[in-house]
Amino acid sequence: MKILVILPNLGGGGAEKVHISLANNWVKNGHEVTICSGLITQDSPFEIDKRINVIHLNCRKIRDLIFPLKKVIDVEKADRIYTAMWPLTIISIISWIFSGRLGKLFLVEHTSFNERNAKNIMKTNLGKISLSMKIFYGFADGVVCVSKGVANSINKISYVNKRKIHTIYNGLEAFPTIPKPSKVQPGNIEIISIGRLSDDKDYQTTFKALTLLKEDGIKIKLKIIGDGPNLELLRNEAKSLKLLDNVSFLGFKKNIFKYLVDADLLVHSSNFEGFSMAILEAISCGKNVVSTDTPHGPSEILDNGKFGSLVEVGNYEAMAKAIKFRIENPISPEVLIERSKKFSIDEASKQYLELTS
Repeated sequence: MKILVILPNLGGGGAEKVHISLANNWVKNGHEVTICSGLITQDSPFEIDKRINVIHLNCRKIRDLIFPLKKVIDVEKADRIYTAMWPLTIISIISWIFSGRLGKLFLVEHTSFNERNAKNIMKTNLGKISLSMKIFYGFADGVVCVSKGVANSINKISYVNKRKIHTIYNGLEAFPTIPKPSKVQPGNIEIISIGRLSDDKDYQTTFKALTLLKEDGIKIKLKIIGDGPNLELLRNEAKSLKLLDNVSFLGFKKNIFKYLVDADLLVHSSNFEGFSMAILEAISCGKNVVSTDTPHGPSEILDNGKFGSLVEVGNYEAMAKAIKFRIENPISPEVLIERSKKFSIDEASKQYLELTS
């Protein structure tokens, strides 16, 4: 089968990582795969199988992609096209229609759609997103959502037939070697947070929780893996809370597993998630998790708190209590590792290819 994957760019985000993992899996299983990156971007920080054809269109804006993308679709003549994340999905539909609707087109959404996300992340309003989906999404052969919550949000704001909306969870490309059990010592704790340094990840809630733990006499260190526009803001925040000796900004890391293995706990304070690869990667290493209970994603991975602690979004006092509780009452690493195996890239890649409409 010939497959075309269309992405905004090949950056270091979780969505890009998942689609590259899917592409690697497909080419490994004998399929012919092309990845098309729409916007100006550097080479991906993630490993892309050398058998995959990578096309860089290097456009400055999403709306400039219509005709360059049409040309790619014309040339590739793929059997399956997977395009990720609104508004690129809208542009891809237009390009696909102009190409005579070559191949089957599936849209993939990684984020839930509500007023807050539309305003803060997509820099628009939900009405415009809804209108564009109502006009265009029905042309596609299907919509893939990375969690049930994302699927529900699409169902609420579009006219897409429910039978064409599919939930396929993200998965890990490779599971790490089972790590040795963490030597958790209350009073000397190392926690880790993974994610883009942006408003939606709300690291401030984690910082405030650390302040409370320090006041309780707990010696705690936080390592943050990720980069983004809020680096200086977060450094200043850590300074104002007198946490400079407690917080380390490590930047983007290609291999996060070696950092996870040495940590006692993953803390995730995001305002929203479509899924959360960071949480999945943590439990695959047998690491306990404290996460905000965003509407979707973390609760589905952690089975509503069975495999990790969930706290109210923005509630740093609850987060501090949950961190202390989870350190003192950890879930068995073996249990967490077994849970993570329900989310594999092998299973996800099969489900994508089994879609018909």
